[in-house]
Amino acid sequence: MKDYLPYLTVVGSVIAFLFAIFKYLRDQRLSEQNKRFEQFHKVFEWVAGRTADGKPLVDTQQAMAVYQLSEFPEYAYMSLPIIQYYLDKTNGEPDDTLFRASLLTAKKRLKGTV
Repeated sequence: MKDYLPYLTVVGSVIAFLFAIFKYLRDQRLSEQNKRFEQFHKVFEWVAGRTADGKPLVDTQQAMAVYQLSEFPEYAYMSLPIIQYYLDKTNGEPDDTLFRASLLTAKKRLKGTV
């Protein structure tokens, strides 16, 4: 048994090291996911036409926020219904108006991700 003790120590150290690396990578991934969701949440507020503290946005800011939704394909299942809501709300407006054009572009880009 004494002959195996150095090997067991090395194996134990390697396992502990690999576990620490795995935990670190998992924590980094979760942190990145949380950061992306916070960014997505902020963009979603802007799509509604208001900042977090309730200040209204101008049309160009709202249109840019809609377009930015397509940068978050992992949340397409949430974005597409909201985009459709605003498309229905702007039905009758020409498709080349800034807000409606950004809605149509974002919808097209996100459709391919679902």
